[in-house]
Amino acid sequence: MRGSTKLTALLGSFLILSSPYFLVGTASAAAPKAGSICKKAGQTQSAKGVVYICKKSGKKLVWVLVPKVKKTSMPTPAPTIEVTPSASPSPSSTTSSNSQAIWNWDGNKWFTDAMPPVCMLPIIPNGALLDFSKVLSLIEPGQIRGGSYKPHGGLRWSAPSTYTPGVKISVPFDGVVVAAWQYLVGGIYQFGVNIENSCGIMVRLGHMRVPSTQFANILSALPAAAENDSREYQIDPPATVKAGDVIATDVGMPSPAPADSLGAYIDFGLLDLRHVNPILGTNYSTNAEPKYSKYSLCWYQGNYLSPSDQSIAASLPIANGDPKSDYCSTY
Repeated sequence: MRGSTKLTALLGSFLILSSPYFLVGTASAAAPKAGSICKKAGQTQSAKGVVYICKKSGKKLVWVLVPKVKKTSMPTPAPTIEVTPSASPSPSSTTSSNSQAIWNWDGNKWFTDAMPPVCMLPIIPNGALLDFSKVLSLIEPGQIRGGSYKPHGGLRWSAPSTYTPGVKISVPFDGVVVAAWQYLVGGIYQFGVNIENSCGIMVRLGHMRVPSTQFANILSALPAAAENDSREYQIDPPATVKAGDVIATDVGMPSPAPADSLGAYIDFGLLDLRHVNPILGTNYSTNAEPKYSKYSLCWYQGNYLSPSDQSIAASLPIANGDPKSDYCSTY
């Protein structure tokens, strides 16, 4: 133990003596004074807490006072944050973060107070929302139907005047339910939801019929379903959901729905809340709510669906015979 202690003390002395600014000269025992003669350039000596260094002044070597350096703390640099420009979403898959960004409409645009993660494309992985291989036809998003403008499109599982039970719709990505609605049509229950991913993508799903227990609990916070009252209600606080959670196990309108409403189908809208759809021209105008009409997308284009689901959707026949769409480019 004694040998170890002695070694530590000697090592400490070596470190102090070898420092160029704290090396204590031993050539002169007398305390130096500024301007007095010294013998070796670079030699240092301390006296009463003051350090002197021997420097050449003209032709002589003299002691010069070494000024004390005041220590200051260096400011911590601000973290660099990379922001992906909202005007052009990346077409490649990107790792998303754990941001809890919630997007809200301020009457003019969608915004979030948190830093959103980068959107991960495809935002709807293969089979995550539904089984596209069983879909029979689609309706284009972004067109006038029934005398009003519809930003959303639709998917159909049944032939005209028939009903296909057991269509399952699932949450396509981790996110939150921010709005929902429920109503009756001829006594037949219907519901819909808006689900946001924190990166800024929203899916709007309507004409679902049988909710899972999880979504029935979410819908229970709404006013009771009333005939033809499809008003949308905000879910506050938003309900957290995970990719794969079942939303509905039956969709559309079964019998006794009239022939023009009978069928298994859903409304399907996809929105990029980060920016207005760039395909829309400056003269674009509709009677639909701008928060939905200006931000909706052509969901079977643009890498939002997996390649296989996108290929199936793009090749589906059009259920209503109208190929027009403000959002979809012509192949």
